[in-house]
Amino acid sequence: MADCGQMPRPCAALSLAFLAGCTAARLTGPEPFTPADPGQRVVVVVEPFFESAQWEISLRAERATVFGPYGAPQEVTLTREVAEKHLFARVASLTEEQRQVIAEVQKLRPSWQVTSTGGLPALFGPVTLVRVVVGELETVASDRALKSLAFGFGILIPPLLLIDLDPVHETQRVHGAVTRYEAEAEELKQRLLRYPTQPDYAVDTRKLNPLVRPYGLDLELQEGVLAAAADREVVLLSGFARRLAAAVVAIVEERH
Repeated sequence: MADCGQMPRPCAALSLAFLAGCTAARLTGPEPFTPADPGQRVVVVVEPFFESAQWEISLRAERATVFGPYGAPQEVTLTREVAEKHLFARVASLTEEQRQVIAEVQKLRPSWQVTSTGGLPALFGPVTLVRVVVGELETVASDRALKSLAFGFGILIPPLLLIDLDPVHETQRVHGAVTRYEAEAEELKQRLLRYPTQPDYAVDTRKLNPLVRPYGLDLELQEGVLAAAADREVVLLSGFARRLAAAVVAIVEERH
């Protein structure tokens, strides 16, 4: 068996491409800009997030054991259609996004008191209620398909593996809206609602005056073509929360 120093060129190319392909995901775009904290005390209540994204139908392959006519077990691959929301609009993601946004807003504005709706019973006086709706996801740019194809054929045609030494470059844009309501805490306490899919109370905002600001937040990502999807999702959710926190600060500080 040849040692690493004597590795055949196709094998060496495959090894390099595999190592590059496993590079973990990271965000590469500019971080959102937020002015310095002016030091003004504001009480901000962030509702559990809502979503308005469309359902997406995808095919999912699963391994299963079936028994033939003579009782012998056999492993087969089953393909079924699955309906789901995009990453940022899933129930678990919305919960995590709200948690991270509250923490990020508090970090950006230490002079504020930032809480979820569960903190309303302990509040008194003027409150700024923030509602976040996560909308559609748009892939603005991506070379993932090309890199995946090159890796697949590169096993037979090694020069194609050189394409995968450069990571996947992808830009995702999350659309949605942030809404601000100014009210008294005593009034909001009477408007609390509970939805089974949300981790905390929502608020009945009828007859409250809204200030609505649509958003389109870009997430520029680089990763190896073989990078784990779970790790990518953690990076994307964290980056989205930071950008959304900046949007929350902006709308709270915006004057009519």
